[in-house]
Amino acid sequence: MGQTQSYPNFRWFVLLALVVATAASTILMIAPAPLMGEVAHSLSIDPGMATGIVMGLWNILGATSCLVAGFLVDRFGVNKLMIAGCIIFIVPTLFFPMAGKNLGLIILLRAIQACGVGPVTSILGPLAATWFPENQRGAVAGIQGVATSAGVGLGFAIAPKTFMATHSWLATMGWMTIAPVIALILCAAIPFGPKPPAFQDEMDETAKAEAQGAFAKALKTPTTWFLIACVFISCWFFTGTNDLTPGYIAINAPTGLGYGPVVAGKLMGIYQLFFMVGGFLVGALFTKVFKGSARAAVGIGFLVSAATICTIMLPSVYSSVGNLAKVLPLAAFFAAWIMPSAMAFIAINYHHSIVGRVTGLAFGIGLYAGIPGIIVGSALLTKTGNYHASITLVTCVAVLGAVLSQFIRPLVKRAKVQAPALEA
Repeated sequence: MGQTQSYPNFRWFVLLALVVATAASTILMIAPAPLMGEVAHSLSIDPGMATGIVMGLWNILGATSCLVAGFLVDRFGVNKLMIAGCIIFIVPTLFFPMAGKNLGLIILLRAIQACGVGPVTSILGPLAATWFPENQRGAVAGIQGVATSAGVGLGFAIAPKTFMATHSWLATMGWMTIAPVIALILCAAIPFGPKPPAFQDEMDETAKAEAQGAFAKALKTPTTWFLIACVFISCWFFTGTNDLTPGYIAINAPTGLGYGPVVAGKLMGIYQLFFMVGGFLVGALFTKVFKGSARAAVGIGFLVSAATICTIMLPSVYSSVGNLAKVLPLAAFFAAWIMPSAMAFIAINYHHSIVGRVTGLAFGIGLYAGIPGIIVGSALLTKTGNYHASITLVTCVAVLGAVLSQFIRPLVKRAKVQAPALEA
């Protein structure tokens, strides 16, 4: 399953398009979150219902779209899926300012928006496998992880400022169209550039026959399911930590620590920054230090993040904002290792013809973890009256991830790549 050896520098432009499209996705996802009070008021519903409709709907349909898009990308290719995803983001977003108080229309627009997640997310593995040599695929996954976090950060920063200027959350959503439009322009330019390296086995009838059964074989491989389980647990940890920790820091005792929303916002801002740094660095570490071993990278990521996040319940840590500011970045840095390592493992180990399906399957099932992550964590908070049980659950989930990651093994028949000759 070798590849031709020429990897054009144009691959970095393709990666830029992926980065912008990914950031656009998470900007649209998170933009309503800081405006939820206004959303609830304008629709005359309670904040819980508003959150369930605007944010919960995104999680459910976004995950489902990943499952579907994983099959489509292997058939239609990376670029067509990227363009489709951007268009799916743009069209409903443009109609938000016209929705008024029509709850049904808002639900429909948000549902359509969420369907763009799959086409943009599921292309990571195929793009890395098609455009980049094996030793750079970890970096591609890491950079995409940075784009995910950067989009969240931009959404949190831009949406409130736009609302202050427009005085309408619907108009604010309309302005969020800018990001996917830029992504669409970049994606539309890709067909005019150099082509990606061709897979030599596309001309080999024996290899074609092998490729036809590759996905079925992957589904029978235990490593595939342990990998998907780790992605699921990573999403649970990510959602649980981001949704629960700010309240734990801000709300008064005995429920929380009582530092207030401003301090909570600053600490979670630092958390997000170090999450981006960790995701970026692990891309290089995955091949150079871990030699492509997801078992090592994912295991360490889970273990250290579990060991550090649980310490925020210790008096010696939570009694000082300074100590929290040391522990939370450490947890974020290592938690960020998991997803890029898993995606790089897929791009390196699976036959190029099924990388999209395996990526879509992992992301699709994984993103559903946001649902129990929120529901169970909130239920424990309601039952106990404090955040300790919820944080303990998140810690235990990460420990489980560390255990399961040890069952991830390199596949016997990998997508081996010849040493590439990169264009100058």
